[in-house]
Amino acid sequence: MLQKSFCSFIALVVLAPAAAVVSQQTPQTPNATVPKKDEKPVASQKVKRWFELDALTLTTRYRLIRTRNDVTTNNQQQYQVNARARFKFDRKSRYVVHAGLFSGNSINGGWNNTGIGTGKGQTNLYLKQLYFSAKPVKEIEIQYGGLGATNGENTEITGLDNDVFLTGQRVVVRAPKTLYFDEIGVTYAYLGDFNRPSVFKRFKHLDKSNYHQFLVRKAVNKRVSFSADYTFEAGRDTLHQAVKVKFAKVPVLDSVLFENYQRIDPDPGYGFNIMGDKVIRKKLTLSGGFAHIDRSILNGDRYPRGNRLHFTAAYKFNPEFTISSVIIQGVGPLAAPTTVRTRYELLFTYNILETLRRLKVH
Repeated sequence: MLQKSFCSFIALVVLAPAAAVVSQQTPQTPNATVPKKDEKPVASQKVKRWFELDALTLTTRYRLIRTRNDVTTNNQQQYQVNARARFKFDRKSRYVVHAGLFSGNSINGGWNNTGIGTGKGQTNLYLKQLYFSAKPVKEIEIQYGGLGATNGENTEITGLDNDVFLTGQRVVVRAPKTLYFDEIGVTYAYLGDFNRPSVFKRFKHLDKSNYHQFLVRKAVNKRVSFSADYTFEAGRDTLHQAVKVKFAKVPVLDSVLFENYQRIDPDPGYGFNIMGDKVIRKKLTLSGGFAHIDRSILNGDRYPRGNRLHFTAAYKFNPEFTISSVIIQGVGPLAAPTTVRTRYELLFTYNILETLRRLKVH
């Protein structure tokens, strides 16, 4: 009954009259260049009216993983493809189809092995994300189909892995002047079929729901923001909260994030992460912190059960090329001899979309 009511609400909002959207025209400044009437848009502008790339990156990483009993389980080179695009039905992008093509042979794994080092080479790419988005009024967005996960201010350390995808529906309300929160999100979806990354093979679960999330998010001011959510996932009830504080005149840190979760029922548990970051001369970003995960959850695979110190350094040569390094070290007692103690990654990312923009192709 609850699912039917939710779908009825979606249908009602989608069919809301477009006249409810009040558009404001920006007054033309005296120095603005007025295009000639006979001036024709370039080809790229014609294409972007209907189709637009949101992301196109290619990343390769070297990964080394060792367990508590000093056994090397992964010593390999991998690569990741991230391509996201949208098809726009109208000029104001109120009705859009979003699609995402990714590497990785599961819905919670986004990397392919190159065949260098441990593991056989993989070449598969999957359309893992495909959903319809409608904004009949500027305060409300409705999403339906193969969706990505939302964590609010929480990262994948305590929230869902960034590579996790759902099949279902989501309503997002952005009306801070009326409802205080910048964002209120409600998601009813199915989380499963982990080894079926293709969204077309998971669409059969659109009428099922084993995952519910109710999320609020707020930027209190320019320096403080927070989020909180209640999540039900296959019989497990969990609360997430996170707060981020930015600093203006602290030489060591630019911001600090504290995030945590409380599993309420069944089998109560708790985990958290605290981390800070610093940007040096707009090129080098340093971040690090301490995380405690009480048991295996669907968070980022870099952060399994246990206590871990983590450190990341990323150097951005230009908008197109970035090199980064990640070190994660387990500390204190670990659950079993096979539990990961040390993880090291060296990554090189090429943002192809920035190259296309620089060449004015997109």
